[in-house]
Amino acid sequence: MSRKARKPIELDGSVKTEIKDNHIHINGPKGQLAVELKDGVEVKIEDRKIVVNRKDDKDSAFQGLVWSLINNAVTGVTTGFSRTLYVVGKGWRSAVKDDTINLQVGLSHPANFKLPKGVTATQKNPGEFTLHSHDKQLLGQVCANIQAIRPVEPYKLKGIRIEGQYLRQKVRKTAGV
Repeated sequence: MSRKARKPIELDGSVKTEIKDNHIHINGPKGQLAVELKDGVEVKIEDRKIVVNRKDDKDSAFQGLVWSLINNAVTGVTTGFSRTLYVVGKGWRSAVKDDTINLQVGLSHPANFKLPKGVTATQKNPGEFTLHSHDKQLLGQVCANIQAIRPVEPYKLKGIRIEGQYLRQKVRKTAGV
C-alpha cells in the first residue's frame, strides 16, 4: 500500500472541490481540473481535506494512483508547474512569441511549435525557455513533443533537453587497432 495515500490531502482556502459523475472537480486560482476516480477507490471531502481510501486490498495500487493524481491537481491549481528546456547546439536558438515557439535547430527550415491551451512559455535567453501550466500531465506531454523535434544525440549531446534530464554521453570510435 502507498504510504503517502494514507495521509489526507490538505486544501488551501482558495481551492473548491466537488465530486460528481465518478470525477472529482478541483477549482483554484490557476485553473480547473477533473480527475477520474477508479472503481475500487472511494474519495471523501471532509474539513478542507481530501481522504482517499480503498474498498479492498487488491485495489491498493489504485489508491496510490488516485491520491497522486488528486494531489498533482491540487498543487497545479494553486501554484502551477513549470519546466525549463534548453536548446544546445552551435547556432541553434529558440524564440517565444505569444503561443508559438520558433525553434531553429539545424533543420532546413525553422520549426514552429504551437502551444496548446493551458500552457504558456517565457523566454530567458535564445537557448532557454520555460513552459508553465496548471496541468502536470499536459505539461509533460508538451515537453516530450518539443523534445521530439530534435532529441539529444548521444555523442555531442546536441539537441533539446529538459532541465534535470539524465544524459549519458557515448565515447566515439577510436582509430587504430
